[in-house]
Amino acid sequence: MATSIGRYYAVVGWLRVEDQTILSMGQRTVTHSARFLVTMEKAKAKNQTRSREDEEATWSLHIRQLRKADRGCYMCQINAQPMLSQLGCVDVLVPPDILSSGTSEGEVSVLEGENATLSCKASGRPAPRVLWKREKSDFILMRGLHEALVQVDSQSGEKLELTRVDRRQMGAYLCIARNEVPPTVSKRVYLRVNFAPSAKVRNQLLGSPLDTDVSLICSIEAYPKTINLWTRKEQVIMSGGRYEIDERSQPEEEWKTTIELKIKRLQKTDLGEYTCSASSSMGKAAATIRVYEIERATLPTRATSPTWKKQNKGGKSKTVLGVSTVNRVFHQPSTPAMQKSTSRLIFGNKYSTTSTTIDPRGGGSSIVVKGNNNGYSDEKKYESKEEPKVENVANIGNFIFNKQIYTICLTFLSTIR
Repeated sequence: MATSIGRYYAVVGWLRVEDQTILSMGQRTVTHSARFLVTMEKAKAKNQTRSREDEEATWSLHIRQLRKADRGCYMCQINAQPMLSQLGCVDVLVPPDILSSGTSEGEVSVLEGENATLSCKASGRPAPRVLWKREKSDFILMRGLHEALVQVDSQSGEKLELTRVDRRQMGAYLCIARNEVPPTVSKRVYLRVNFAPSAKVRNQLLGSPLDTDVSLICSIEAYPKTINLWTRKEQVIMSGGRYEIDERSQPEEEWKTTIELKIKRLQKTDLGEYTCSASSSMGKAAATIRVYEIERATLPTRATSPTWKKQNKGGKSKTVLGVSTVNRVFHQPSTPAMQKSTSRLIFGNKYSTTSTTIDPRGGGSSIVVKGNNNGYSDEKKYESKEEPKVENVANIGNFIFNKQIYTICLTFLSTIR
């Protein structure tokens, strides 16, 4: 702060206007603070006479290590007749600062469905602007029209008002204060939303063949964190042997937890119900999965069966035993499907075909013998109303095979006679 005056021999003093504190007289400071200093710089004469009265000097007041308390107006007074004065004001710019008073603690905890208010009080000159943002997200969830949660980039104001808090709003929020003076400052406030646990499984029924690995997956949502267990017949399952338990949480959604039970080489004794449970101070939840056996599928096979073949030599007929191929297709018992086997009988240039069909839904079987124009011209059908007692797919194939041989033998014995 400087002022230029003529007749520099007059006494010049500086004082603070707010409290009328005298800071200096001439070049001597009278305040006890070493931060204030007064200097005088002479100027060239305005004309050639260089008279003492025409010379000028500049008196400057220096304030070092400026503080907020130094803000205000200062007056330079010249002890002359009449007394002269000049006024100068100082504005101290202050970077933003977040105050502990009026600002939320580092963590705010509420129940889901309640209202929550996050506060942030900041000071600075000029007055800083306060902005709220989500720490690890590009948006904040706020209640919009029809009470639905909508995404907003940020929210202005010292207070962030959240109504009917949802678990998806849980997380860290940043209060950011900035003005024209760097640096920008921020404070982190973590919002925790407490609610009762819930448990859910993807499938309540899980089928798998024996001697295979199976995974039982259970999804849990809760806060605070829950104690999670897998049980069977009220017995807690621990990792080890053929059992392996894995628990995973999502960093972005810490209220979500997945617990997975892996069973290696599934055995008969492993079949049954398994329960995943979660418990906390807010309550308990459970979900159940039933594990059952699925029989393995059987691949198609080929087998041979004996056939009778008729030959004519020199007017005499002769019956010989030959071999025909039987295609057998097996299906899983759980799938209602027709099961069929076919054999071809060769008699020189003549042939006939027999087919056997079993309908697992209707029971019994039928055997049809057909001939072409060069062989048999008739069709014979033999039916059996007896329902085969079949325990598995392999027995069905054996039943078809035995039935064919028996029917073929009867058919050709009749023909020979």
